[in-house]
Amino acid sequence: MVTSELTFYLAAAALLVLTVESCLKLLNGDSFSITLAVYVTVFGWYFVDPFLNPEQYTYIPSFLISESYGQVLLFLIGFRLFMPVAVFHAGCTALDCPPAKYRRISRSAVQARANPNRHRGDLASAPVDWHCSDGR
Repeated sequence: MVTSELTFYLAAAALLVLTVESCLKLLNGDSFSITLAVYVTVFGWYFVDPFLNPEQYTYIPSFLISESYGQVLLFLIGFRLFMPVAVFHAGCTALDCPPAKYRRISRSAVQARANPNRHRGDLASAPVDWHCSDGR
């Protein structure tokens, strides 16, 4: 059973920490919901399925289960480290412009095609309603 593997608990702990971090960032408006969607998907595929279908895991040797949860752990760590790099903003990357410098403008302003670049020199970023305020 998967619960007898140490890597199962390590991956579960990492997933819990990353999910809480993603939820806090989402509540503060500092993040996109894609990270939370990835974490919920990982939870469903790798942490719910073994309990819904335990008979399918009885044929798999325990060292393979351990290695697979080690790979899940490596994926979670890699996803957390490289997701900010993958998000590109016009004029600044996620590395140049940390989330604290973003500001959110209203949907009505976006729908009215207001030019957010005229307000305090902000640069429009890839998602239409997020803007980097450091002038890069």
